[in-house]
Amino acid sequence: MNELFTLLIHQPVYNLLIVLYRLFSENLGLAIIVIALLSRLILLPLALRQNKMMAQNKEFSERIKEIKAKYKNDKVKQQEEMMKAQSEFMPAQLAGCLPLILQFILLITINNVFSQLFIDGISSFSRYAYSFVPTFPEGYVLNTTFLGIVDLNVHPNTLEFNAAIIPYLGIILLVGLTQYLSTKFIQPAIHESKKEQDQKKEKKSKKEENPTQDFSEVLAQSTKQTMFLFPILIMTAAYSFATGLSLYWIAQSTFVIIQQILLRRLKKSENIVSK
Repeated sequence: MNELFTLLIHQPVYNLLIVLYRLFSENLGLAIIVIALLSRLILLPLALRQNKMMAQNKEFSERIKEIKAKYKNDKVKQQEEMMKAQSEFMPAQLAGCLPLILQFILLITINNVFSQLFIDGISSFSRYAYSFVPTFPEGYVLNTTFLGIVDLNVHPNTLEFNAAIIPYLGIILLVGLTQYLSTKFIQPAIHESKKEQDQKKEKKSKKEENPTQDFSEVLAQSTKQTMFLFPILIMTAAYSFATGLSLYWIAQSTFVIIQQILLRRLKKSENIVSK
């Protein structure tokens, strides 16, 4: 299994990083950013499916509201209909986790590639490089400096708290900020509806009548918690990982934001044309 993972994922990413590194005049930072962009393009079909699921979330919430209103005097029938709706929508919602799983697989791969390049240097080149990729000269040292400010090989938790750590802390903050914004852009419908006062009052009154939570409420709460907790977890991890991995995360989160903005505009233009 490990050999298959190396052959299908690790080795291609390793060689692509080396090719891009040379293409951009030995700029490892730009190579990492391009790999982040390519990873988002690979996941684009899944991202489009995820957007469709967000629309289904709204449809599911509306269905639950209709069921509660229609069977408000028959709790048994209400629970039966709610279970039917949940069984219809839940498989699609669970499938929505696939982009996140693939994203983490790519993240682990990138981290492993960085670790080998940073720790072993070009000695790992002979193990993973394809035969058609030109070799490095004897004694070559990988250039890990980015923008003349940070070293992509540095782990921030190894630095002392002085002026030198400020750029690295800034990168960690960008990791959290871009992750928060990307999550917010991916799931706008849930959070926008939560901001409306009339819906909050309606949910509060319904909860008092029926204290049990349905799947739509659990989904909305877990999504809201994830939007705030996940960036904190990512920033904590970024403090311990190599800065190159943080740059990758910032880049791919930024591309998610751009992607969602473009998709929103496309959907808006389609709605105008259909009218």
